[in-house]
Amino acid sequence: MPAEPFGTIFEPKPGLLRTDQAAWDCVQKCREALRIGTVPAPIPVDQWIENPLGIRFGITDLSHLGEEVLGAAFVRDREILISDRITHEGCFRFTCAHELAHMLLHRRHAAVFHETLELPSLQATRLERQADRFAAAFLMPIALMERELVAVCQDEELDSDYCLTELMMPTVRSEWLWRAIFLPQIMRRFGVSKTAAIIRCRDLRLIDQPAREFMPIRFENVLREPARAPELANMRIRDGRPVVCPPPPRDQYRG
Repeated sequence: MPAEPFGTIFEPKPGLLRTDQAAWDCVQKCREALRIGTVPAPIPVDQWIENPLGIRFGITDLSHLGEEVLGAAFVRDREILISDRITHEGCFRFTCAHELAHMLLHRRHAAVFHETLELPSLQATRLERQADRFAAAFLMPIALMERELVAVCQDEELDSDYCLTELMMPTVRSEWLWRAIFLPQIMRRFGVSKTAAIIRCRDLRLIDQPAREFMPIRFENVLREPARAPELANMRIRDGRPVVCPPPPRDQYRG
């Protein structure tokens, strides 16, 4: 893996550099402690919390902390607990990484973190948002994102230069690529939910063109909803590129 914190194509958007750096430093610390040459995808966050990070970890009933509480970080006890009511693997993994962020980044703010923590509202919102960004960066490091995006293009026999460029365009072809190929592959390869994948992709920019976003802003909400553009139903890959194929003609002789 490269020694630098980020990749060769993407970097975090302004304001997220320190959070991304902290997440990557933690990933690298785990990799070095475990003496593995390549960071795996998906990252085994629940295992790494215990070893090599040395934080106690458990899955239990957290309803006594609040009905909506999914996870809790007990900073002084160095313990992370995750609700046994979580059934979605992506949600489970993201919650693990979110609580890890509180443990590593927010030790000076409180001894216990969970949904009902009584912090000033603006501060609580800021800390929760930073924990979400850390979780996305920890589970989907930029270096791994670049590696897996190239692998997706190879596995799907895509024209990588064309398709990776098209992803940054607010076009129907781009929307189809995101919906049909790249979002599902990112979710599967990194073990995350669609929401987490969208958050991460929206946070990335081109290194040589910082104003250019990896995922167009309009897709942030569009991709969470059912497809509407009629062309999407007839999109196919031809010669490595997405094209709209006309629907087959109706059988004029069908009685």
